Amino acid sequence: MSGSNTNELLRAALNAGRVPSSSGRSTTRSSRKATPKSPRSVAASRDVSDTEDYDDDDASVASDDTWVINGAAEEATDEPIMESTENWQDTLQTALDALSEKRVGTRERGLATVAQVMAHIYVGEAMEGRRLASLESLKRCAKTAKSDVEGVLALRGIALWFINFGVDASANEYTETKAFLKALARDTHLSSHLRVMALAALGVASFVSGADYNDSADVLKFVGDWFIHLDAPLDDDDDDEGFDEEEDEEHDDEPEPAPASVMRQALETYGLLMTVVVDANPRVAEKMFDRAFAAHLEALAADSIEIRLAAAQNFALMHSELSRQESGRFEFDRQEELVATLSAIKHQSSKRHGRRDTHAQRSAVRGVLQTIESGVPPELKLAFHGRSVRFADWPRILRLHAFRAVLGGGINRHFADNPLLGQVFEVVFDTGADDRGSSEARMIVSPNSSLAKARAVNMRKKREARNSAKMLDNGDSD
Repeated sequence: MSGSNTNELLRAALNAGRVPSSSGRSTTRSSRKATPKSPRSVAASRDVSDTEDYDDDDASVASDDTWVINGAAEEATDEPIMESTENWQDTLQTALDALSEKRVGTRERGLATVAQVMAHIYVGEAMEGRRLASLESLKRCAKTAKSDVEGVLALRGIALWFINFGVDASANEYTETKAFLKALARDTHLSSHLRVMALAALGVASFVSGADYNDSADVLKFVGDWFIHLDAPLDDDDDDEGFDEEEDEEHDDEPEPAPASVMRQALETYGLLMTVVVDANPRVAEKMFDRAFAAHLEALAADSIEIRLAAAQNFALMHSELSRQESGRFEFDRQEELVATLSAIKHQSSKRHGRRDTHAQRSAVRGVLQTIESGVPPELKLAFHGRSVRFADWPRILRLHAFRAVLGGGINRHFADNPLLGQVFEVVFDTGADDRGSSEARMIVSPNSSLAKARAVNMRKKREARNSAKMLDNGDSD
């Protein structure tokens, strides 16, 4: 495979759901001190653009209170367009078979096709018979990867596997994959590209297939200890809350500072999984974030705009959700310091990072400050094919960006066909009606509605069944 084709595959895998930087290069960096050309991160800020630079209907546009992202991402990102969905099962089967070939280029092309099909088509039901075999093939390619391209594509494939099959994943499939992804993410001998994608896949896997919030809390602790560098450990009385910490590999030495791209992804994975913990157990979530508060505050001073914004949006998530849980205005212990820091970032000159990047930072931080000072979250609109869905709370915003970062331009098809997204976002997105040109308000299900509650109960029952199976497996092994 030629060098140019290899670079294109790597860029496409890394930027599947991202708007490329103005320089046309990937925003993922290997150098910790490098400052990204663009603030297009998985977090909401990645899709905020300067209205003066984008005039067409497909562009992402920012206003004072609304962030817009475009679901038809192929035109705006490095992801290739899937030209036809005919005979996709044969195409996917052939690509999966190619993962066992000896030639690296053949495996890379097979992995690129697997990712393209699984991102643009919900394959969970039709390919159930290949579920376990496909996961093992993807893990094998990631483990023995002979190039960054092969490794990154395989890890994105694992994330896509959990979006397509993860609701029905067995306890063993999830726990073994979680341990595998943790090992890759903390391996400092690997490239930043691989560690970034391992962290992204780890977050998606835990979010989709974790039995309960304890799984998310376990991954949060791992991310915090290895990448974010937390303060004092949780108090002993946290055991009363049901938080069961799993033992990670011991590390006597202080973990090495993470490169900028890895740190950014660690913060984004932390935010995604904190949406689970803070909803299920606000007390444990608050204690966990107390440990991460100083590190998040330090991240606001990072050279990388992406790191700053990922940290800022985690602050907004915690403030909004703890305020909601307490039925009143929550305040951090160091809230004045936090607000002052965010205000300074919002008014930062464009000389250092450029007008476009600074505008994006200002728009995103304005939404964070609005949440912390007034209790009003920004509104994000997902638009594609003349339709849109609005999201106006931080948990859904952070979840949406995590899923879009993996699915890229295929997110519209998964909203239409994949029941997982309906359960996660409590929204029905009809992309097949006839009034495409005039429709904006789709069926957005309130978390308090009977439909949302029924979906939550159904998902909880599935998780409890998997948890029971896990306990039985442990009992048999004793």
